[in-house]
Amino acid sequence: MSEVGRPYAGASREQRQRARREQVIAAGTSLFGTEGYRAATVGGICQAAGLNKRYFYESFSTLEDLLCAVYERVVADLRAAVLAADGETAPEVLRGFISAFLAWAQSHPVEAKVHLFEVLGVSPRVDELYRRHARSIGDELVDRLAASVSGPELTGERVRILGDVLVGAGLQLVVDWVISGYQPPREEFLTEMDETLNWIAVAGMSALGFGLG
Repeated sequence: MSEVGRPYAGASREQRQRARREQVIAAGTSLFGTEGYRAATVGGICQAAGLNKRYFYESFSTLEDLLCAVYERVVADLRAAVLAADGETAPEVLRGFISAFLAWAQSHPVEAKVHLFEVLGVSPRVDELYRRHARSIGDELVDRLAASVSGPELTGERVRILGDVLVGAGLQLVVDWVISGYQPPREEFLTEMDETLNWIAVAGMSALGFGLG
């Protein structure tokens, strides 16, 4: 049997390497989401993972490479949470998106710190990764909104613009809520958001000459 495929303690070399990679990613997620990416070191990551430094470089060349791998995992989990929300009407779709985002951030504080704060401004490469995932989530959210209303079809640049607006607004709402210590409580926050959106809708109708009074 070749060295590549030789089993050790019931696991092949490839399986052991994958397991070590997972240990490094788990340690990176924990440290980036607590101490912060800029405070992390390869030595600290390896100590948290219980591995020798050479095993870090077995899977990653730099801490930035690890950050990208961590972020891919984090945003995949977030995406699954926010896009799992149901809604038949446009307000229900939007409320479900924000509610799920808030719930995810509160129940995953370490991962939320990585997503909301630690990946920002690291490098052009990380910035583009962040934007790419935001656009992807925004496009899918817009598709769901478009399916819930009747009217002219959104295409091309309009989809991108609306997706950027919705995801950008959602991110800012969640960032402010996390910084505030999750206050007000989530349901109160959502009620305030509902009332604000209702006010915007009524104010918009009034501005167009369709006042209700």
